[in-house]
Amino acid sequence: MKRQRQRQTDQLSALPDKALECILSNLVSDEATRTSALSRRWRRVCAAIPVIDLADPKKGNRDTSSDKPIPVCFNQKWILTALYSGTEEIDVKLRYWHDSERRLCPFGPSKKASGDFDKEQSDGYVKTHQRLFRCGTLRRLRLTNWMLNLPQGVVASSLETLCLARIVDPNGMLPQLLSNCPRLADLTLQEWPSIKQISVESAHLRSFSMICCHHANRVKLHSSCVRSLHYKGGLPSLSLFEVENYEVVALTIEICEDLSKRESPEVAPVTALISRCTKLTYLRLSLRPSMAYHCGLFADAVRRLPIRQLDLQGSLRNDHAVRSVAVLLRDTKNLEVLSLFPRDTKTQEKRPFCLSDDESDTERKDGGDDRVHHKSRLTNSLHQMYIRCLDRKLKRINIVQYKGLQLERILARFLLSRGNTLEKFSVTSAIDGSQQKDQIAVDGNQQKDQIAWEDQVAWEDQTARELRSWRTNRHTRVTVN
Repeated sequence: MKRQRQRQTDQLSALPDKALECILSNLVSDEATRTSALSRRWRRVCAAIPVIDLADPKKGNRDTSSDKPIPVCFNQKWILTALYSGTEEIDVKLRYWHDSERRLCPFGPSKKASGDFDKEQSDGYVKTHQRLFRCGTLRRLRLTNWMLNLPQGVVASSLETLCLARIVDPNGMLPQLLSNCPRLADLTLQEWPSIKQISVESAHLRSFSMICCHHANRVKLHSSCVRSLHYKGGLPSLSLFEVENYEVVALTIEICEDLSKRESPEVAPVTALISRCTKLTYLRLSLRPSMAYHCGLFADAVRRLPIRQLDLQGSLRNDHAVRSVAVLLRDTKNLEVLSLFPRDTKTQEKRPFCLSDDESDTERKDGGDDRVHHKSRLTNSLHQMYIRCLDRKLKRINIVQYKGLQLERILARFLLSRGNTLEKFSVTSAIDGSQQKDQIAVDGNQQKDQIAWEDQVAWEDQTARELRSWRTNRHTRVTVN
């Protein structure tokens, strides 16, 4: 009976292994390791934690504010054990207590923003074990915050997925590694300052991502199977990418720098890359300073493409940004799914709009006190546009981090009022209600948090009522989460 009661009350052990691994990964390694003494099951969970501390608790201090150097100890025997056991996947992200892990991007908001490692930090990175690239069973390898160290005659013939992020490569060994991966199908290179020119010889490559490798000036992909391409960085040169054929169906482009300081010819390499992908069905654009900036150039690029899904990320800081979205939609005639990701901006009103208790949906529909200025030049110019996909094709629209600001509401009303074929219109609130509800249980000021939670629920309900009142298709399902 006692054992049954213990099992019933042990709710922590009832969680799945993945959840326990996530919980333990937030502890320092020596504290997490102590849980392995609880039971055989916990021993297995502890061994699967993907986070390892490099600060020696016997010799070093974990206080990152300390100016004293922290001794680093890292035993790679467990990697050897995994390799000898015939593992097919290794994913290791190292965390250094002396490393700020700032994003390696020269276009950040800080004056100290840079695309290069700090000298004193990168020198302390741990070298990759040479046997790691001689394992004949390893298919998927993901490494973050390492120093690349390859053996002579490296053989990585079994690798199919390779993701390398924040890698220090003082000897320029990346070309040697890529030339020895004939089965590589998925390659991701992220925040790698030393990359300038690379050539991927694998004929099986299907997906390639290059994220914040700001010194790269030439990438050649020899595979005719490339279907997914992801680029994040500054404006590329016209000759940055060379693909065997441009049968890419999924393309993601994230431009880190401000395009308002760039002329149209400087943006042409991006639009040229889009227009070359004649079989493109998915496009994601993340632009600054606003959503769909340089919309005329991008509209020309997508006009003849069979795009069915479009993601747009950027700020809606002025009327021009809203019109730019509409202009881009006008030339995506086959669009079926639209996702918008508005960024925070200081130029819009900061307070979300909420309906009063006595304001009905009918009053808003009949021209009541709706704080969106329907007779403004912006709304007039929007309603003068004919957007074919809204009238005939578009089925789903999703707006993430919706705050109910004026320009967001103008755009939402326009889309709903024109969406004749729209099946679902979903909005994700800028405040995660589930997280706020969980916070109430742990915060000392429960009364204040409860009021905030109730206000959030009321805002979601009022927003849903407002959005439903703007539908031209009464069968469109509106959700606010």
